This record gives sequence, C-alpha cells and structure tokens, in this order.
Amino acid sequence: MKLAVIRNRPRNRQPGGIAWDIFDARIAAVARQFEDFQSAERAGAMLIADSVDELAAKMRLPADIFAEELRNVEMLKIRGAVDCYGRHFSAEQKLLPPFFAVKVTGALFHTQGGLVIDTTGRVKSKDGNLFPNLFAAGGAAVGISGTRAAGYLSGNGLLTATVLGRLTGQAATALVSH
Repeated sequence: MKLAVIRNRPRNRQPGGIAWDIFDARIAAVARQFEDFQSAERAGAMLIADSVDELAAKMRLPADIFAEELRNVEMLKIRGAVDCYGRHFSAEQKLLPPFFAVKVTGALFHTQGGLVIDTTGRVKSKDGNLFPNLFAAGGAAVGISGTRAAGYLSGNGLLTATVLGRLTGQAATALVSH
C-alpha cells in the first residue's frame, strides 16, 4: 500500500509545498525496477524505519498525527470508502514494515519543444508579439517534462498534441474564416 501524507489544506497553503510519500517494502520492491527510484535510493533520499513512530520521528512529524492518518486509511479500507484525495485503498493490502518515506514537492525540470505560445497555440516572438498565421502544438510547443526520457510521463505528448491541436485548429479556422 502507498499513501501520501498531506495536511488537509489547499496546496498553496502547504508550508514549503512539501508532502511525504509513504510506502512499504512491497511498493519499494516494485519501484526498484525504475532507474529514477534506484538513483533516489542510492542518494539517500528515502527514510526507512521499522515502525510508524520511528518513521514519524525521522520525518520530524508528530507521531500522533501521523498514526491518526494511518488509522484513517485503515478505516477507509474497512469501509471500502474513498479519501478526500480520491484514493481507494484495498482492504487486502496491509502496510507492513519496513516503512519508507520520501519528501516530495512539485518542480519544473525543463521545457519541451521550445516555441512559446498563447492560449490558442499562436506562436509568440521574443518580444511577446504574435506571429501572423503561425501556430504550434504538441512537441513543437513549449511544454513540461523531465530532464530526459525517464522523466517523461506517458500521455504528456498526446495530451498537448490533442488539446493544443484542437485549440490551434479552431484558432486557425477562425483566422481563415474572417
């Protein structure tokens, strides 16, 4: 079982924008097939503990609040309910030691493509003006991904190609229609 412990508040009010990704040895074994996980583990980015209290201490979180979050997850499992983040936990999956914690936050690694666009896909020049009749979508437009292929999330290219393709198509059609 894997869960993320985040205080129940809007992201922009989360101190430092930090959350903890908590998982057990079963999840760690699955994740070890990925190079980025292996690199993080070699770099010492994970905290490892044999008990919930020990992990809370290593995370510098109040043990009672951390234990309460885990109890809430166990209750959701028993009831077959979904938590406030939309997660469903399987009652068969027990969180067993050793426990792992990784501090996580959002980050921008690089932009993909390179042509800066407006919300309709029209390409902007360096001075911010729009080029007449020039649109970009998909990988040709600026986007967000990782620093290399391993950081690319499946579907990112398809998402930008589909959404920006539609927006640019509509904008180009409107331009030609006038």
